Amino acid sequence: MAKKVDFKKNLKIYFRFIARYKGLSLGLIFIVLTIQLLSIISPFLFKELIDRGSDLSTGKITLNDFSETVLVLFFIYVATIIISAILSWLEMHLTVLLEGKINKDIKAKFFNHILRLSHKFHSSHKSGSLISRLVRGAGASERLTDSFIFNFFPTIFKILIVAGSIIYFSWHSALILVIVTLTFIGYSLLIHNAQVKHQNIMNKAEDKEKGFISDALTNIESVKYFGKEETVIKKFKRLFTDSFKKSLKFFRYYNWLDAGQGIILGVGTIAVLYFPIIKFMSGDITIGTLTFIFTTYNRTIGSVFGFVWGIKAYFRALTDLDSLFKYLNVENGIKDKKDAKPAKIRNGEVEFRNITFRYKKNKVFENFNLKIKANEKVALVGHSGSGKSTLVKLLFRFYDPQKGKILIDGEDIKNFKQETLRGEMSVVPQECLLFDDTIWNNIKFSNPDAKDSEVWNAIRFAQLDRFIENLPKKEKTIVGERGVKLSGGEKQRVSIARALLANKKILVLDEATSSLDSKTEYEIQKDLAKLMKGRTVIIIAHRLSTIMKSDRIIVLDNGKIVEMGNHKQLLRKNGHYRRLWELQKGGYIRD
Repeated sequence: MAKKVDFKKNLKIYFRFIARYKGLSLGLIFIVLTIQLLSIISPFLFKELIDRGSDLSTGKITLNDFSETVLVLFFIYVATIIISAILSWLEMHLTVLLEGKINKDIKAKFFNHILRLSHKFHSSHKSGSLISRLVRGAGASERLTDSFIFNFFPTIFKILIVAGSIIYFSWHSALILVIVTLTFIGYSLLIHNAQVKHQNIMNKAEDKEKGFISDALTNIESVKYFGKEETVIKKFKRLFTDSFKKSLKFFRYYNWLDAGQGIILGVGTIAVLYFPIIKFMSGDITIGTLTFIFTTYNRTIGSVFGFVWGIKAYFRALTDLDSLFKYLNVENGIKDKKDAKPAKIRNGEVEFRNITFRYKKNKVFENFNLKIKANEKVALVGHSGSGKSTLVKLLFRFYDPQKGKILIDGEDIKNFKQETLRGEMSVVPQECLLFDDTIWNNIKFSNPDAKDSEVWNAIRFAQLDRFIENLPKKEKTIVGERGVKLSGGEKQRVSIARALLANKKILVLDEATSSLDSKTEYEIQKDLAKLMKGRTVIIIAHRLSTIMKSDRIIVLDNGKIVEMGNHKQLLRKNGHYRRLWELQKGGYIRD
């Protein structure tokens, strides 16, 4: 069941963005008020024209007097048109400017907020849904601003101005106008309040649908390899059918809305005109006044329709913003201390001291201890689930342990700002996921301030220069989404170049060659050996042949160190490592 939308809270958040541009907002409101004041002039001029025409036909005024009146009315009308046109241009220009600024601020605030949320948050939320909510929320802010500028303020001003004008001639009609308008708006609000719940349900169905599309297209190779196009299509059909049914429930409310509005306006028109017609028949008001009341009433009703469309936009926009604004309640699970300082790793000594860590209900480590010397090459091995990758995530502060400390160069990593901590370490992952950008920019991502000569040194170090030389656009070649245009080996070379350019004292190799063929792996291993010189290196490996030259090998089993030593020492022990080596025989550990 969909949760209730907190309109009041969402509106407060929206007005915080508006408050940054008070001058611009007040200027727009003044222009809207002036345009509505000018809009009453035209019906009044028409009233005067009809009344003077009646006076001419009855002989009360001469043709010359009538001609002078028409000339004056004409010049006033032309001036009104010109001023209204200028103000309308300004209104549109300033609205676009205000919406652009608010849109920019909302995108920046929420993209930055979501990006900085924890690894746990991103691992449990689909990127497709996050994108959908961010884009829809930014668009909703524009619709909300439009509803105020083009619907709410103009209608409110017009009702006040028209009611004030009509009351002079017939207070009954002015009162009925206000009653009809309030009834019309009240009925529309009633329908829209009932509709909101179904809009929220529809939005969630659409988010699920878009999330699935993103997931399917991201994993298109798996779909193709396993020949599961039909399976994916059938699943998508179920999702968009569900989305369609929920959207129908939402849009059916418009049937009741249109029918009810028609009845209210029909009865209202009769009631508004009844008293002026009686007065006209008794000679208390002129035909021009009757025309003025009818014309202004019709124009007001047109604005009220706009007001109702504004209500539609208002509710839909706030409901769309709700799914985005809720992320403001999501705090980063990993928080910096108030006095946290920028990290600067000089030596690269790492220590896990008495670490106890549980993930959900699973105990991963209990009183775990490991010290890695500066410039030491340490490999972590063990079956899947033994805790290898979790140690690295704890080191990078993707998670915090429940007990114990992680120290770098003798200082608790919680004393550092987490972003600067991660920025002081490099990683070469199993699968290098690249941005849909040039090879050059993907390498430079690790060090945006690097000189061109430094980037070229990294390219040559990773032996990418010969590959780049054969490309039509050289280093400016776009690699495609997630680097799909490059082979596994080419992507890993980009990853190595990235790590070298970052030039950090601590380097993590997270199964950096396990997905490569033997020839490519051999070539990459030579590059990695050069990269590891002068650094503290933590290697996670399934392929034991890649860690034989490590200074120390840590064998993990269920979060505990069961063996420790170099390759030769561990083979002589005839324990866990020896059994893993025999099982693998130079290949992968069997789970």
